[in-house]
Amino acid sequence: MDGEADPGNQWVAPDNPFYAKSVPIPARNLARARELLKEAGDPHPSFTLMTPTTADAQRVAQVVQAMAKEAGFDVKIQSTEFATSLDLADKGQFDAYVLAWSGRADPDGNIFSFDACKQPLNYAGYCKPEVDDLLKRSRTTGDLAERKKIFGEIAAIVLKDRPIIYLYHRHWIWAYTNKLTGFHPNPDGLVRVQDLRFR
Repeated sequence: MDGEADPGNQWVAPDNPFYAKSVPIPARNLARARELLKEAGDPHPSFTLMTPTTADAQRVAQVVQAMAKEAGFDVKIQSTEFATSLDLADKGQFDAYVLAWSGRADPDGNIFSFDACKQPLNYAGYCKPEVDDLLKRSRTTGDLAERKKIFGEIAAIVLKDRPIIYLYHRHWIWAYTNKLTGFHPNPDGLVRVQDLRFR
């Protein structure tokens, strides 16, 4: 990512106040990965990684392919036009899928639609009543400490099950003329046009 992203393993970046420090980014362990594949009875599994045709997605897929190969995986890359890839994802017609998400300032916007049962972006089909209950609780409390605790509990479960493998979090770079006023960067990287003015 040319130094413009940080590694991550959760739906928020490690510097986010809602990052579950009890579930840090695991160290790479190729020997253990090979052992696990051997224990599973398939030391050289193969799967297809569907990826949009954008340059970033292609690079991510190639890095995943190369790194997974070192553990024994044969990853085939299926480059797919973005709208078509979303359609195939909606239908569950993929082995694995590279998808970028701009992120939301509140962690709920980064996890609920992806991991709650029968939600629109839950391409993995993940559904665990315990996680659903925690996600709903996180939405009904305004207490910051309680929400952090709940998201930590969610992380302990979801990051073990791994319906999604989080890889990185982008740095947001903004370039604009000094004639623009009212611009306020948001941690989700989305530009809000309210209050923008040219002077």
